[in-house]
Amino acid sequence: MVTYRSARLERLLGAPVAEAQHSHVLGLIAGAVPEDFDLDYKRELYGNGGSDRRSLCSDVAAMANTAGGLIILGMDEDAHGVAATAPEVDLSDDEKRRMLQIIASGVSPLPQFDVIPIPGGNPDRGFYLISVLRSPEAPHAVIVNNETLRFPRRNGSTTVYLTQAEVRAAYLAQFTADGDRAGRIVGLDSALTVDLDVSEQTYLVVSLLPDLGGSMNIDTAALQTFQQQVAGRSPFIVGYNGSRWTRGQVGPGCLTANGSSNPGDKAKWLACHLHKSGAGVFASAFDRGMPNPMSSAYADGPLTNVGDELLAESLLAGLRFLAAHARDRSGASGNALLRASIFPVADEVPARLIQYRAYSGGDEYGTRRVTVPPSATTVADIDDLAAEGPELVAAAYRLGSELFQAFGIAEIPQMTAAGEFRQRYWLSQARPTVEAWAKKNGVSMIDEKI
Repeated sequence: MVTYRSARLERLLGAPVAEAQHSHVLGLIAGAVPEDFDLDYKRELYGNGGSDRRSLCSDVAAMANTAGGLIILGMDEDAHGVAATAPEVDLSDDEKRRMLQIIASGVSPLPQFDVIPIPGGNPDRGFYLISVLRSPEAPHAVIVNNETLRFPRRNGSTTVYLTQAEVRAAYLAQFTADGDRAGRIVGLDSALTVDLDVSEQTYLVVSLLPDLGGSMNIDTAALQTFQQQVAGRSPFIVGYNGSRWTRGQVGPGCLTANGSSNPGDKAKWLACHLHKSGAGVFASAFDRGMPNPMSSAYADGPLTNVGDELLAESLLAGLRFLAAHARDRSGASGNALLRASIFPVADEVPARLIQYRAYSGGDEYGTRRVTVPPSATTVADIDDLAAEGPELVAAAYRLGSELFQAFGIAEIPQMTAAGEFRQRYWLSQARPTVEAWAKKNGVSMIDEKI
């Protein structure tokens, strides 16, 4: 299910779209709410003729190409486009599947949307809410007669079609935005790394940049709530290194938290920046409590030990922590660009991949040591990440495998591409905790060897 968030429509409905009830939709009539760029009323269901099917596709694509919004089926308007009566429509699983199939076959590329039935006193009658997210992949085209593409958008409460020049401009904007997002997420990383104490630690840095940003208010009350949420708590599932947040603070346009002994110190083991838009960065240290990587205690010179299980757990912790912020504090939705990197790494202090399952001192594996900070990127749905299920594990697998490949290992062993845990690659003392978390969140544990 796609979660559509709109502060404007939530005020009009009196509830988040995903939680709207029959009474909330009827409230649009009492409030004399007119159609607008993000709100469209339809008295009846879309028919099954060619023009009706194209109308459904055009209405959805137009919302995705503009600002997102709601199409309400079962609501009639007056001559001025104001919600007037609620004749309602028949609700059924077959009708919902029919609309989903029409949109999937008639809009390209397929935008993020959902069809939500809202039953009334009779469970077989009520409203359909078709919620459509503003799309970073715009422009979306409607396929006409299996060969012609038309590109609709909302113009106030009506739908118009882009000219050829406007289509070209929309594609150019999309390509420019892709490059801009990549640069912005690297900039998020850079803003956090200056807060890290890198004299003795190397960090996994995880970043999340929503395609569709939200808005978070920062004031004294919000800061105090945040401080209560983080102080003394661990973001990890297992907590191999015992790291916890020590304090929450505020920075320019963001909430921050760290792990350090004194308020003025740089972060020693944990750090985060959580921005108003829902973007965020999370950092977790390797080698916590181990010898200084710069020390001569390493026989073959200074090294950074990257423990594979700590890397796996830090990816999971960072992704779910950042996704929860984006969804719950900022109301961001849709997909997010994700990035993970290991920092700092240099010729003078290379990083090696190790595992502690066979030998408590750590066994090195992999075919190479890394002297340039490795990084990985992927895309995932914010709600899927925040839900802490298989999609969270699968996203961590994609990022982790790309990082592992920098060390000469094909994939991260603790997880699978399908969002499962490989139990044999977790320390025996950690498995009960991992298994309990997996059971709670619908993640399968498999005994697969790679």
